[in-house]
Amino acid sequence: MSEPTSHATFTAPSTTHLAPLFPGYDIEVLIATGGMGAVYRAIQKSLDRTVAIKILPREFSADKTFCESFEAEAKAMARLNHPNLIGVYDFGEVDGMLFIIMEYVPGQSLFDSAHGIAIDPGEVIRLVTGICNGLAHAHENGILHRDIKPSNILLDLNTEPKIGDFGLARPVDRKIQEGEEIFGTPHYTAPEVVNAPHSVDQRADIFSVGVMLHELLTGKLPADDKRPASAIILCDPRFDAIVRKATNPVPDLRYSSATEISRELQVIAASAGPRVLRTAAANPAVGVPRPALQAPAHSAPPLGRRPTITSAQSTSAGIGSFLILVAVIALGVLAYIKLSQPVPAPPRQVVQPRPEATPIKPPPAPEPPEEVNEQPTRDLTGLHPDHSDNPADTNDQMESHEEPEADQSAPDESTTTTEPRANEPSEPKFDVPGFLARARAIMQNRANPLIANRDKSLAENLKTFERDVSRLIRRIDLRTARENAEADLEKFVGECAQNGNLLPD
Repeated sequence: MSEPTSHATFTAPSTTHLAPLFPGYDIEVLIATGGMGAVYRAIQKSLDRTVAIKILPREFSADKTFCESFEAEAKAMARLNHPNLIGVYDFGEVDGMLFIIMEYVPGQSLFDSAHGIAIDPGEVIRLVTGICNGLAHAHENGILHRDIKPSNILLDLNTEPKIGDFGLARPVDRKIQEGEEIFGTPHYTAPEVVNAPHSVDQRADIFSVGVMLHELLTGKLPADDKRPASAIILCDPRFDAIVRKATNPVPDLRYSSATEISRELQVIAASAGPRVLRTAAANPAVGVPRPALQAPAHSAPPLGRRPTITSAQSTSAGIGSFLILVAVIALGVLAYIKLSQPVPAPPRQVVQPRPEATPIKPPPAPEPPEEVNEQPTRDLTGLHPDHSDNPADTNDQMESHEEPEADQSAPDESTTTTEPRANEPSEPKFDVPGFLARARAIMQNRANPLIANRDKSLAENLKTFERDVSRLIRRIDLRTARENAEADLEKFVGECAQNGNLLPD
């Protein structure tokens, strides 16, 4: 397929121009273009099957050496037969342009599906294993690819990888000639392709596989982030060892075959479990299409099961536990406050018995008995609610009348009943507001990571949902229906984003 971004150096012929040049095919549409040619979707009339036709620029056909090499390589690729390789059906030249007819894959490239995204390690193992198996088959039949990268890996409707664009391929035993142009893609190309092109063999393709393995795990090229993959996404460190060996600058220190990489990846998948894959692996049922590629998340569901847009129950349960704990602490503090407050009744209970005890005290000698009877009368009247609008004033009056008697008969009792009430604080000494503020801050700090994790999970779920639905929409053949579906999806995702990445009401 073409480069991720088009750098066309020629004008792709129109389908109308190509129609009479390929009478055995109905050329439907131009599907890709780039510096190495243009690719069209067509129907082979005799077999009623969909194929892809790649047209090379005219300057290639003007080079006799290239034409001879192209013919030899096309014949070698036509002999390849592997589920992870795009099949080659025919080749030739028309109107001064070389062409090749190959298997049509109704999907998109790995670049379009996963560029800049850290893919779940379980999916990475599956994808890279398939790529290595197809590449090993090509190497065993004497073909080097020379341009392995995500944009040259196509994904079919079951997300099975297929290596395409063998336009730069050549036989293993054919060495680069003096002055021959060097092909490849920066960051994916092995050092010896540039420094010693005459020594290039299958280990150059293995170097590219190692770069792609790191990129799929982390979403970054090794040149952009030199840290090992395990330091970026906390995956199994055995991935780092595979990447280091595959991308060793010295070819002799790399893997000798792509099969060795596939074998080591399968060891990780079989022995690691959730510790490595970060999601429990579950083999998809037979006949059920594999899921779309997933970005990893701490709350991701098992491999082979897409997360729904409303997941994050475990995070919500954790937040609920913290809220219950806060509520229990608050109830305990309120109970402590209630128990620590002074009881208002005792002051009145201390005063009431004293008038009853007054008649039994020896009255002063010169005083008539009538004054003894007036004292309890005044006290009872003062205590009656019908004769006082302010109970506090009544209590003050009672204390003022009784104070001289308390000084004469029970000075110690006056000290223990009256003075403590006057000096008693209006609030408890325990700093309840300060305690509540600190407890609230502690609980909030503990809940913040859970809340942030929940929000992150919701955002990732919405992103995964949008990517999966977009992939399904792109399969719609009718343009109007496809555009309407894309508009509906964009509107729906926007409403979810405004609603905190939750389903709108």
